Amino acid sequence: MLKFFTVMSMWCFIFAASISFLANTNFALARQLEFELVNNGRVIANTDNSNSDDTAFPSVIRLPNWLAAADRADPTANYYMYYGNHTGNHIKLKWAATIDGTWTDYDINAGTVDGVFDVGGNDPSRDDYDHVSAPDVVVDNANQQFVMYFHGERDASSPAPRVHERFVATSGTGLNFNDPLTGNGNPGHGPIEVTALTDNGRTRDVWIGDDYMRVFQKNGRFYGVGRRGIINAAPATGNLWAQPTGPNPDAPFNEAWEREDTPESDWASYTSGPTGSQDDYHSPGASFLASQEFADHPNNPEGRRIFSNASDERLNHVEVNLLSDDKVEVYFYIREASRNDPDDYNAIYRIVYDISDPDFHNWTVARDDAGQAFFDVVLTPEAVMSEVIAVNGQDFNPELFADPISLGDQEIFIDEDGAKYLFFSYVSAQFGGTPGEGQITAVRLVEPFLLGDVSLDGSVDFLDVSPFISSLSSGDFQNEADIDRNGVVDFLDISPFIGLLSGS
Repeated sequence: MLKFFTVMSMWCFIFAASISFLANTNFALARQLEFELVNNGRVIANTDNSNSDDTAFPSVIRLPNWLAAADRADPTANYYMYYGNHTGNHIKLKWAATIDGTWTDYDINAGTVDGVFDVGGNDPSRDDYDHVSAPDVVVDNANQQFVMYFHGERDASSPAPRVHERFVATSGTGLNFNDPLTGNGNPGHGPIEVTALTDNGRTRDVWIGDDYMRVFQKNGRFYGVGRRGIINAAPATGNLWAQPTGPNPDAPFNEAWEREDTPESDWASYTSGPTGSQDDYHSPGASFLASQEFADHPNNPEGRRIFSNASDERLNHVEVNLLSDDKVEVYFYIREASRNDPDDYNAIYRIVYDISDPDFHNWTVARDDAGQAFFDVVLTPEAVMSEVIAVNGQDFNPELFADPISLGDQEIFIDEDGAKYLFFSYVSAQFGGTPGEGQITAVRLVEPFLLGDVSLDGSVDFLDVSPFISSLSSGDFQNEADIDRNGVVDFLDISPFIGLLSGS
């Protein structure tokens, strides 16, 4: 009887240890996502419908402790949400004291500048931008600054080509990313510029990487995933935003980060089928969506391929969230071929990239032990609408609460308590919008996962418990953990625990 209680106590310890281990691990990959409305589904941006119908691209940060209250949008501000219009000429900002809101517009009040970053005449050195949008703001704690990657389209000016891609600017407060000389920006900050001048005597902003790229850091190096799931990598050493070099006059104006362009050997056949094929290689993610494997995937709601050609349904804007050094989530929406075509894939989806290879050219779509690619339907407009009605009643006001019929641009925000939020744009049933854009709201994701499935293969096995077997092999718990008394803590000792977790 004493031995029985000793063994049971040991398994209670192991069970508690596993809970602690998993709670401090970002590996949890949900088999099914659930959500809770933030502030009852309140609309965060475009609530008065006075903006254009393409409000989108939320980017949310929690303000760092080193930022003084006097340097914030409001002394009580703890959160910023940057966003824009698809064809706008400035980036906008809202602030909130809590993640639930209320979210308040920030007025930059800096001369003729309209937004926290502004082009199109308000900064005469950048009036050749057609538009700017899609901010991705990162807090750089090491340098106590804010970094904003933004999308823009800039006209050609020899030897600089027309560029419709990704650029970068910095700010000391997060409230002003404009040029300090021409746009009333913070001294020592603003857009990162090419040092060479074009034929018309103007400078250009450094072209960082692919269109709509969202960034993450792995082992000290920055990477980005852009539209169509395209992967970029920053220089491995030296200046993160250094302009390219080369013998040709146009070299400084070319793409600074390296782009992944190495399809697998069977790409052409993998992305071809009886109803069409993918014209050009984009990324591992776009290739997967163009495959019969995706058409047959049990989580594919329509059961067909997405070729991502210019005139087809396509993997559109993305968001990334690093799970571990081996895996990164890629959230996205699928844009319909045209406004006149049915919006069958109207939700937000997720795949996972396997980034374990040191060479990013070899990254691919992550799979479970059975070989099936990780692909999830994260959130549907029908589910959001149903929950909004359940909370606010059938006759809720769509100016105040979300009424989505199609979902679009996404932002994953992990708060300091570990809570995971999905901010997203949507087309409103009442007010409309352009594909994937219109208004912004948010939900909190609740991700149930198979307890103990650290390796993300859909089952609890020896791979999941091996990280803490070594910790049981020495110290105070070694004798108790050595159930079979063979002198070491090994898989035989852990197997009852595996059975407990796996339900067998």
